[in-house]
Amino acid sequence: MFRRNNVTDRIFERQIRTPAPGTSIHCARRFYENLVPSCTIYDVECPDHSFRKFTDDGQYLISFSRNQQDLIVYRPTWLTFSCKDEDCDTHDLPLKSKRFESFFTQLYCVPLASSGEFICKDFFLYIESNQFGLFATSTTQIHDAPAAGGAIPGIPYIEKITFHLLRLEDGVKLDERVFRNDYVNVAHSMGVFLYDDLLAIVSLRYQTIHILQIRDSGNLVDVRAIGEFCREDDELFLNSNPLATWISIADEMLLLQAAVEILVAVNHVGNGLHHNQLILESPFLSGIKQRLLSFIFSGIWTEETDQTLV
Repeated sequence: MFRRNNVTDRIFERQIRTPAPGTSIHCARRFYENLVPSCTIYDVECPDHSFRKFTDDGQYLISFSRNQQDLIVYRPTWLTFSCKDEDCDTHDLPLKSKRFESFFTQLYCVPLASSGEFICKDFFLYIESNQFGLFATSTTQIHDAPAAGGAIPGIPYIEKITFHLLRLEDGVKLDERVFRNDYVNVAHSMGVFLYDDLLAIVSLRYQTIHILQIRDSGNLVDVRAIGEFCREDDELFLNSNPLATWISIADEMLLLQAAVEILVAVNHVGNGLHHNQLILESPFLSGIKQRLLSFIFSGIWTEETDQTLV
């Protein structure tokens, strides 16, 4: 269907048509093709904050204090100055256009970090359906940490990592989740992923994926952890099935050696990690390593025409 792109037709179409479910925001964004900024203001007096980004719906501007302790949220006031004359380029903007407060209104300032923690300013996830914001705070990173409790040697650890779930409308903290003596790569959300209401957090130190659900009430609920065991009954099966004791230790050693090389390459851990250190820990592969190696092997097996080379 042919549609005109001028602003008059788009306004008329908005009045007589109802957009398909879930597409209203996309229909509204089409007006950006007609209504564009025509002026750029330089040297605006801005507060001494570390600005992160706008939310996906453009309702909030996320920023952090310079000491990485407080969260400051602004709301844009949008169209502030306009000109009705024909030759608007010759008019000077008022003096208040040089001030940050003319374009943004501060909603609140909330302290997030505590007990030696600092806000991870490169991390922010936005749940648009509920207007929730997920932030992270952590202590300083420690290198050359001893491996204990199933941790992988050679990977640094952070004493405390806290994920905060806030309602951006009023800045109320709804829930939080703490990881201790662990390592999660939160920079640019590389180790944390959001899909709908499911949140996946990757623990590099313990080689585990923690899956949580974000409820509409603002609670973080544990769904499952994929790591040493992938399914809920894996541990029961391995402990009760006598076939589990018939596995060749030599074959497990070779598979574990390959798993170490793959994980080191994926995680970019260049701390002089010796593979023999991992092999001596346990002769068996964890569930997630077995799945990854099986996936890689099946892919190579499918692509290779000469099966004798695999």
